[in-house]
Amino acid sequence: MRSAHSTVRAQSCLAASKKHGRLTTKQHMHSAFIFLSLFPALAVAESPLKLQVVQRPPYLLVEPNGAFSGLSVEPTRAAFKKASIAVTWEQVPALRQLQRLKDNKERVCSVGWYKTAERAQFAKFTSAVSQDSRWAALANHLFQLPKDGTVNAILADRDVTVLFKTGYVYGAYLDRAFASMQARRMETNGDMPLVFQMIARGRAQITFAPLEEIKYYLKQDLIKGAQAQIIEFREMPEGYKRFLMCSRLVEDDIIRRFNAALP
Repeated sequence: MRSAHSTVRAQSCLAASKKHGRLTTKQHMHSAFIFLSLFPALAVAESPLKLQVVQRPPYLLVEPNGAFSGLSVEPTRAAFKKASIAVTWEQVPALRQLQRLKDNKERVCSVGWYKTAERAQFAKFTSAVSQDSRWAALANHLFQLPKDGTVNAILADRDVTVLFKTGYVYGAYLDRAFASMQARRMETNGDMPLVFQMIARGRAQITFAPLEEIKYYLKQDLIKGAQAQIIEFREMPEGYKRFLMCSRLVEDDIIRRFNAALP
């Protein structure tokens, strides 16, 4: 039978052991906090990267069932899968996408965007995920092409009305040609189907877009082939490349692994 003195000693040892255990646990938690504070990228490494998509056929397509596809989506999906990088896909309006990247509060990328000097001021870019076809023109069926059939000859005609989509990136070659054009300028905030429909209805005579985009909408029967004509240009440069445009919170290692996985 234990003495009263032995019992008190045992209880004191047990209490000390419990106290030591609590201190050890706190020390472990404190060490983990310091580690993650020093290496914040590791704290979010397992969280999926957010990918933003806007309806922009044929490059970015949001299907009726919510699935994503398109000429820029497919190589993007394949590269992330090959690199074993977890992602989530979201449909987000274009202006909202830009704002999220500028705010830089999330690890988020926009899929299939052109790289411009202005955008490079607030975003990181991957290697190109796809490349557009050469640009062409969609013109009203009554439009008569000048004899030399060049972009500059069309834009030099004061009787021609060129339709522009507000905020649309036309690229360096066309921007230079537009800067000195004599043709009339008309702008619309409408989407690309509306732009092409305005041409077909004679609201303006001509507009410019990648050839594959024009052909896509003709196949969708949104405009009748008899109402419009496609004009291709020998002098037009190669189509522009499309990229992932990411917030600066996206780790350089993620971008490096993604680039290495591209075909």
